[in-house]
Amino acid sequence: MLLMQWQWEPWLLACIAAAAAPYAAGMLRMGARRGQILGRWRAISFFAGLLVLVLALMSPLDAMADDLFSAHMLQHMLLLLVIPPMLVYGRPVITWLWAFDIGPRRAIVRGWKRAKLEAVFDFLMRPLCVWTLLTAALCYWHLPGPYDAAVRHEWLHDLEHLSFLAFSLAFWTIVIEPYGRRRALGYGATVVFVVSSGFVMALVGAILTFATTPLYAVHLHTTQAYGLTPLQDQQLAGIIMWIPSNLVHVAALSVVFFAWFRADDRRARERTAPVPARAISRTAVHSLLVLPVLAVLLGGCGHRPSPEQQEADRGARLIERYGCGSCHMIPGINGADGLVGPPLTHWGRRTYIAGVMPNDPANLAFWVQHPQKVVPGVAMPEMGIKDHEAQAIAAYLDTLR
Repeated sequence: MLLMQWQWEPWLLACIAAAAAPYAAGMLRMGARRGQILGRWRAISFFAGLLVLVLALMSPLDAMADDLFSAHMLQHMLLLLVIPPMLVYGRPVITWLWAFDIGPRRAIVRGWKRAKLEAVFDFLMRPLCVWTLLTAALCYWHLPGPYDAAVRHEWLHDLEHLSFLAFSLAFWTIVIEPYGRRRALGYGATVVFVVSSGFVMALVGAILTFATTPLYAVHLHTTQAYGLTPLQDQQLAGIIMWIPSNLVHVAALSVVFFAWFRADDRRARERTAPVPARAISRTAVHSLLVLPVLAVLLGGCGHRPSPEQQEADRGARLIERYGCGSCHMIPGINGADGLVGPPLTHWGRRTYIAGVMPNDPANLAFWVQHPQKVVPGVAMPEMGIKDHEAQAIAAYLDTLR
């Protein structure tokens, strides 16, 4: 009987397959680098999110949601608070692009930009826009009129769920640090972003919990079969919206505070760290060139640089030769004052490369050689850098602390 209540919606199954298949293909194409690019738990999080989506919209819970407001509210909480962060954490966009060869990847990115979709996406992903859309959807679909209409009309019901899922995906993308870019919000602003959204959700839940009369006509005669009055069902729905949402938002705030603390601690260490030799101004370097000459004249013996220093020096020369300074500001490199890409100051202290891979010399050498394989469509081109050259460039950048 329970299996008969599963509702296998073909269009929804097709959408889930369209998300899962290229994700799996992208993981396979990453090969041995999957752990460095994607991380250990991200794929598990993504597929778990898809599984919870199936349970929310096609399991017996969906059939119960037609009769019980509390079951319907549980669906809403899964679509708002559980599925989106799991999917976002899985880094789907980068993994989907990995499913294609380099040529099609570039064509996809170029087509996206030519169609002006990038500008529209950037506007819709502004924090204020995302917060407004999510709050409006949350409040609108829990008004008695729109809610009753959504339960009675299947297409409105689908639109309701789609709006919750889409706006929540945008919300959690902002809260979970975007990969390959700077944060859309600073940590303090992210705290306000999460707290204000949680407050709205808790307020709606409190209204439903403490209301003295049933608000939704569509459930006036459907709850008795489950041993609940319409008011009890409504109060249970309010509690489901109120308490679990608070727990999820508190957990998100804990993660944000922890990341904020780590970022402040890292900045404090950078401020108190000694200035590296390569960060000395060019004028000071030129003035110090006379010291080796004096040492030779006075009969002193020269100091041979260590192999590590020699490798870093070779990397600096390669950076100049390949013209990396035309796009980046790089300390210690003549003419490296480009503004196209991010500055590489204190590169050795950064945690991630392009927000995707942990920053270590091996990963950095791979990124220098194959940026398009790591983040398809990124502005950084592949310049045919050889393995030993990439290792030398990584060695130099690692000295920038």
